[in-house]
Order: sequence, then structure tokens, then C-alpha cells
Amino acid sequence: MKTLEAGLISAGGFSKSFLARMPAVLRTLGPVKATSFRVARRIANAARAGHPVETYAALGDRALLWIALPEAALDRVLRDLSAEASLARKMIVICATTRGSAALRAPGSIATLDAIPGDERTLVAEGHPSVLREIRRIAADEQRKLIEIPPGAKAAYLAGAHLASNLLLPYFSAAVEMLREAGFSRGQATRIAEGLGARSLRSYAKAGTKAWNTATALDLHASRERDLASIRAADPRRGRLYERAIEQALEYFKD
Repeated sequence: MKTLEAGLISAGGFSKSFLARMPAVLRTLGPVKATSFRVARRIANAARAGHPVETYAALGDRALLWIALPEAALDRVLRDLSAEASLARKMIVICATTRGSAALRAPGSIATLDAIPGDERTLVAEGHPSVLREIRRIAADEQRKLIEIPPGAKAAYLAGAHLASNLLLPYFSAAVEMLREAGFSRGQATRIAEGLGARSLRSYAKAGTKAWNTATALDLHASRERDLASIRAADPRRGRLYERAIEQALEYFKD
């Protein structure tokens, strides 16, 4: 399959993007447009790929455009890009956006591409079929795993990612602090909490929702009745978190 020379629209901080660590992308870069010519030159020099340009029109007839921008700048850039360049026949890949392709307004064929946090070898893409075919080719060239999700599924993907990461942090933090309150050192408490969490994940990976059972529910009911007052007395905030966690777990698995 013919390799397409691509254009890039980015901003300062491009080195933090997973695109900066994708040789199959960098070696096809042509024009690089940024917030200023100086920033574009800095991006091209740091990536050792492409060449800086001053206008969107200078992106020329490149069939493929990579966009790696902060979310707050994306709408404005898409408006300016649409006004200054012909996009009707272009394939546009927007990286690390919280929105799906259907919510992004620009002429041309659009897809979104993300890397799994902590696992840049796994990519997640959704959008126009023609753009997905090109992403698929690049992922294969990079020997990266590509997971293609349906249009409209971006919200579910991001919610799942948050639930498995950021939203676990309060519970992990509270677990460690409660273990420390019980007399464990910070190192001991952290290792125990990590091990228990990994055990739960292994159980779920093996049995799915069957990892939750009647005995687990009864144990949590008993702990709420037996321990909650003591936990609240020691730290009301952790007590509230523990009580809500039990209630939410019992409600989620009630069927």
C-alpha cells in the first residue's frame, strides 16, 4: 500500500504525545503547523521530522493530517483550518481528544486515536472507515495493537478508563490510610493494598461478575454494621467513603 506523506498540526508539548514516539508517523511527516512558526520549527527539530510552515494552506495537498492539540484549542483550530485549507478529500486523525469523531466539526473524513495510558503499545481508534484503514496500516507497521471501537463509543471507553484508574485512587488511598491506622507501615500498607487489588482483578479476569458472590455481600453487610461507627469516629471522610463504597457495590451487584 502506498505510504501517504502527512501533515501535522500541534502545539508546544508535542514531545509528550504518543505520536512523538511513533516512527511510522514521523518518517512520513511533511509540513508542521503550530501556534507560531517558531513553535513549529521547534517541533520539527525535536521530532527530527517534517518542516515548519506558517499557514494552514501550506499543508498543501497532503491526504493525511495528524492533529495533536490541547482540547481547549481544538475547535478553534478546526475552524481556522477549514477556512484556510481544502479539507474535503483529506483524512484527519485527531489524537487524545475526549470527543468522538461525530462531535468534531470539520470537512473531510475524521477519526480519533488514543493510546492506553501506561500502555502506548495499545491504541484505540474510532471514526471514518477510510481513516481507520490508514491507522490500521500504521499500527501494523509499528507492531502496536489497535482496538477499533464503534462511533459513539468514546464516552464508554473513557468512563471505563477513569473507573479503572483515577476513580480508584480515593479508594486505594483510603485503604492504605486505614491499614496505617491499624498499625502497618506505609510500605506494608501499600503492598498489601496493591496485592489485594491485584487479587480482585485476577478473580474478575477469571470469573467475571461471578467473582462477586453472596458470601462477599454478607461480609460487607456485616462490616458495615460492625465497623462503620468506629471508622467514622477515626475519620468521618473515610467513613463516608467506606459506607458509600459498600452501598454502591451492593447496589451494582444486587442482581
